Amino acid sequence: MRNLIVFGALCCLLGMAILIGMRRDVLPSGEPAGDSTSRIPHIGRIQVLNGCGITGAAGAVSDFLRDRSFDVKNIGNADTWNYPFTMIVSRTADMTIARRVSEALSTDKLILLRDGGDVYDVTVILGPDFDGRIEE
Repeated sequence: MRNLIVFGALCCLLGMAILIGMRRDVLPSGEPAGDSTSRIPHIGRIQVLNGCGITGAAGAVSDFLRDRSFDVKNIGNADTWNYPFTMIVSRTADMTIARRVSEALSTDKLILLRDGGDVYDVTVILGPDFDGRIEE
């Protein structure tokens, strides 16, 4: 009889644990399902370089691109701050990602420049016209 009582108690505990675990998987009402994964950047490997010398330019453009699901991997300064306009440099022969970046930034300044050791699909070099390209 004692074994039967212990078995019944264990079954009740197991049932309660299963119910509690199932309730944790249910989202509270008002929270949209799947919203958190839609913000994960997944388009290309993008490098953004400040080529105009304006403080915060690369960060602002990186945020703009990330909001559009581009995966910005690196932000930095270009070799000079004398770039006359924003340009998109494709580092791979397939220019699909570079075209998508150029569309997002509304520029037709798109070139292919490969050296074989690139870790990025696209490099964005910002000129002084960058600000007008990221307005909402």
